[in-house]
Amino acid sequence: MELKFIEDKSDKLIVFLTGWGCDDRQFIPLTTSGYNILIAYDYSTLDFDFDFSKYNEIYLITFSAGVYVAGLLKDKLPNFKKKIAINGNPYAHDTYWGLSDEVTEQFKSVSKDNVFEFRRKYLVYSDKELELLNKYQPHRSLESCVNELYALQSYFSPNYTPMSYDLAVLSDNDKIFRLDRQKEYFKNIKTKMIPNAGHFLFYKFNSFEDLLFE
Repeated sequence: MELKFIEDKSDKLIVFLTGWGCDDRQFIPLTTSGYNILIAYDYSTLDFDFDFSKYNEIYLITFSAGVYVAGLLKDKLPNFKKKIAINGNPYAHDTYWGLSDEVTEQFKSVSKDNVFEFRRKYLVYSDKELELLNKYQPHRSLESCVNELYALQSYFSPNYTPMSYDLAVLSDNDKIFRLDRQKEYFKNIKTKMIPNAGHFLFYKFNSFEDLLFE
């Protein structure tokens, strides 16, 4: 696992577990003020080490595969003031709640020849968002992304205990996770629907603070 720390000389921290295939670059357009940010990505391993002791308030934001990974890291994570799941499911590799076989195969078949088409079809809602996603595309090889996908699948077991969340944020046009199943899974917590949004919805927001939905 890779960690990117953004220092803002704050005693408040946002821990952000990104999605499959991500690094910190896609989130460059999101500004921050008043919070330190810890961005985690590349779950090919679950190595995680960070000193949380200096922070008075810690928030968790998870996206896509990160919603699932949070459960795998529970013993390494602190208590959070608020835990937010964005367009993901703790049971990402469950046959009912998780990714469909079609989507999983699409992930495995992404190549340098079709990656832009994949982003437009499955990740973003508009051409403007695609332009930004291509501008800030991750500096990761496709091989590393495929390795990460197989690792994520291998972590899932009958003993897995998911992270519990306070808020689920869902896009109305998510092509990765089925919206009806997402609504069903998160029916007992507060949910916020984002209109005219695809799976990667971050360019509809200006800052990490906006993602706390305070």
